Amino acid sequence: MGNGIKVRQVERILWQILGVNLLVALAKIGVGAVTGSISMIADGFHSTLDGSSNIIGLIGLSFAARPPDEDHPYGHQKYETFATLGIGLLLLIASWNVLQSAITRLLKGGAPEVPIVSFAVMIVTIIINWSITRYESRRGNELKSDILLADAAHTRSDIFVSLSVIIGLAAVKAGWLWVDAAAALVIVVFIAHTGWQIIRRASNILADSAVIDTEAVEQIALSVDGVKSCHKIRSRGTNGVTYLDLHIQVDGQISLEAGHELGHTVEDRLKKQLGVSDVIVHVEPTEANSPINIL
Repeated sequence: MGNGIKVRQVERILWQILGVNLLVALAKIGVGAVTGSISMIADGFHSTLDGSSNIIGLIGLSFAARPPDEDHPYGHQKYETFATLGIGLLLLIASWNVLQSAITRLLKGGAPEVPIVSFAVMIVTIIINWSITRYESRRGNELKSDILLADAAHTRSDIFVSLSVIIGLAAVKAGWLWVDAAAALVIVVFIAHTGWQIIRRASNILADSAVIDTEAVEQIALSVDGVKSCHKIRSRGTNGVTYLDLHIQVDGQISLEAGHELGHTVEDRLKKQLGVSDVIVHVEPTEANSPINIL
């Protein structure tokens, strides 16, 4: 699948989910404002950030879809990773805002009203978020899209947040007024944890952390007849666009053409079995001081 086709599919999914997230956020904030539930308003704010993350993702994808050029010979795919990093940062900001609101409620007191409509809204939003999470995770894995997988993780945190809100509302209705603020503190933990996980993953990609097991690469390379050894294995990139380079040693007595063919065989086998986007194989003779580089 071409990068342009993939980007268009991911964009279409994000636009659909953006519309749903905005409706969910408006419902939570509206009911929370009417009833005075700080945890419900916090959850609505969290859902608003879901919509913001969709917008960030769409902006990032618009840059990621650009083809390679003279200044970006490897393409623009990392703009998607930058957008993913933005989602994580938004989650950390959201957790800080919710934490401040919860502490204020605990210090100053107060309690929300808890009508039946509050529970109805939260239950419906949990069902919606559960469906979105499953859909985004499936499509994210199919399209190998970090932005969809990050957004799915973001939405998954909404489910736990909403469950905390329901528990808090039920406790308030039972007379435990402080539980609404306590539920908001639980929300902070879930939001911050999800944000940190997303930021750590995006940072690893931007720092060119290894993405392929070197032992798997070595086994595939050595399975090619004529390859004596394999070393200096390096990989970087994302699930959708991965770059790999390695050195193999072959019999120094074979011809340059034969060594070239061995390099191409290793390259083709690695692409087929590991699904990497680009492979550079450096061929070295076992009985020579100077390596033969096959690009």
